[in-house]
Amino acid sequence: MSISDSDYLLQRVPELQSLANDPKIRRAIETGDPFKVYRALLMARLLRRLPKQQDLLIMLTGERRLFAKPMTATPSSTTSASAWFRLIGASEHDTDDSYVAMRALVIFSSIPLIPLGSYVVKSIGKRQWQIYARVPMDIKGWLYTRGLALGVAILVLSGAFYSYHQRHSQEVILLNGFDLPVLATLDGETIKLPAQGKASMTVRTGAITGFASVDKIGVIDDFQHTIVSTDGTTVWNIAGAAPLLHTTIVSSKVDEDNPDKGAPSVYCGTRFIELDTKLSVNKITLAKTTAENGPVGIAMCVKYANENAQEKTILPALEALALIYDWSLSHTDNAIAAAKNISLAESIRVAKRAMQAKPGQIAYERRYQDIRDEAGEHDALLLEYAERAKQQPASASAQFLYASLLSGPAGVNAMQELSRQFPENADILHSLVWRKAIHYDYAGANQDLARLRKLSPSHADSLLDTEVKTLMAERRGIEALRLLHAAVRDKTADKRSDHAADFALVAKQINVNPDFWLKELPAAEKNAEMLDFYRVRAGLRPLQTQDTQSSFVKLALALRNDPDQARKIAKGMNRNQLSKLATDQLSLLLGEVIRTQDTELAGMMNGMLALSRSKTKLLEEFIRGEAVSLDQMDIDLEIQSAACFIRSRNPQLSAQERSSLRSRAAKTDLLPGPITTALHQWPL
Repeated sequence: MSISDSDYLLQRVPELQSLANDPKIRRAIETGDPFKVYRALLMARLLRRLPKQQDLLIMLTGERRLFAKPMTATPSSTTSASAWFRLIGASEHDTDDSYVAMRALVIFSSIPLIPLGSYVVKSIGKRQWQIYARVPMDIKGWLYTRGLALGVAILVLSGAFYSYHQRHSQEVILLNGFDLPVLATLDGETIKLPAQGKASMTVRTGAITGFASVDKIGVIDDFQHTIVSTDGTTVWNIAGAAPLLHTTIVSSKVDEDNPDKGAPSVYCGTRFIELDTKLSVNKITLAKTTAENGPVGIAMCVKYANENAQEKTILPALEALALIYDWSLSHTDNAIAAAKNISLAESIRVAKRAMQAKPGQIAYERRYQDIRDEAGEHDALLLEYAERAKQQPASASAQFLYASLLSGPAGVNAMQELSRQFPENADILHSLVWRKAIHYDYAGANQDLARLRKLSPSHADSLLDTEVKTLMAERRGIEALRLLHAAVRDKTADKRSDHAADFALVAKQINVNPDFWLKELPAAEKNAEMLDFYRVRAGLRPLQTQDTQSSFVKLALALRNDPDQARKIAKGMNRNQLSKLATDQLSLLLGEVIRTQDTELAGMMNGMLALSRSKTKLLEEFIRGEAVSLDQMDIDLEIQSAACFIRSRNPQLSAQERSSLRSRAAKTDLLPGPITTALHQWPL
């Protein structure tokens, strides 16, 4: 077999002839490069590819002079003690005192850092050599240089991968403000967050979807955001339930004069947060305690949102909380109230969701009806529920839900008929009692209340305010006082503070100490502001001096004697503060806002009395003095009383009508409170 040997390697090393049958060695010989031939022999030796000729391979690879190349330039060296080029080592000595040395970049004179080649040399003095030729590196040097190249490549690739990963991924911190574990899924990866806990996930950049769920309950929040790679912090606050406080410390020579020092940003109700500051998950602290009605964190967020006109942001948290607590009425009502701050359409959606979760339960159907009615869908509701009642004539629920949509005498008569048809239905009797009371049949309301208390004490208890008023209308003040006394004594009852204020109003009428229960208010209501607020509503003097009174107390005082001042104070308050007013106070303020056409306050107070659009329109027309009647409406006695009084202030009406209106206002203010006081103290 002929072989091309342009550089006469076979003549220089005849032993190669016996190895030329190996394809790789033959190709190396034909290149004419002795270094390639040496490497081919070395690989055949290391891989034991030619076991019968292993001894020959060992001999040839141990004599690198056989594969030398002539010098093209003399490599330089230096005697510096720092990192530099140098010839080091000595192997394969010959009889003429020459040997093979390695040229390398060395540090500290003798430690090789990077091998650069091997040479046949002869020492001619201290750190001086005669260099004859280049030879291949030995196996150690060759493996070292390949390993070094591979390491550099790995470092470059690792750096490139890290840089790519950094540019195309982002850490997301997840916060769980609920008092039970939550499973969070982002971009297909799922982790478990402990109750009121936190964790982090690294996700790719771009459009990312995900969801959070609770075992056996279902999805409580979803995630649909575009993630970008930043040096800041990305946070998913699940349903916006966790209170996150971010404080930026601004350095200043005069801290006292620096308004930005320590100014916090509060993220309550915010579900997706992007901060410029880089924060680790360990730098975020969440509340760990819980309250009877859910996590304190959510309660903190709700309070903050209400106090800072951010009520719209808290709905996802309250809706998730309602779902977690199986749509209990209290949590459902909270979610619906939050939804109203966004729109009536949102509140309808939430109410419908609750109703569907509690099929066949009247309380949820009624909430759904009320909100749709408030949204102006009364006619559609009538048709819908009339058809249901027609299809289910023997169903007390179907008949009741339809009759609930009827107003005025027609509504009273319908409920009266249903009460005879379904005498054991507490919902029907409950509605009948309230309707009789607001249409001045106080004796009939009290008679039906006695029946209701035997049939369903819980239904009767929910009409406590109505029962107190009807007892007062029949001059049974002692019985009314006993009811209120029992209600305030019950530490588990709702609205104890309101009942304490009502106790004071009744007590004044029958010459009993009105301050008896106000001084025993629950701890949460014993702060100076709320205590004075309840005292003023009850017609008692505030304990605080005028200089220390809050706007809330000043508004309660102004509503008794100065309507213009009341409107001025109200404009400096937020919706949440105004909603704490009792119905009689709220009705007085809203009536005066309508009468004076104060559009600013009207917008803030929109929907506070929870009246339907048709009722609101009729009420506004009545207050402005138009020829309409309240008798066809079903509204609370306090609203009727305030509306009659405000209408009586219209100078364009006859003196007789104005007098009649004032008389009706006094008669329907059955406790007598702020409305009766305003009758005597507001300017005509």
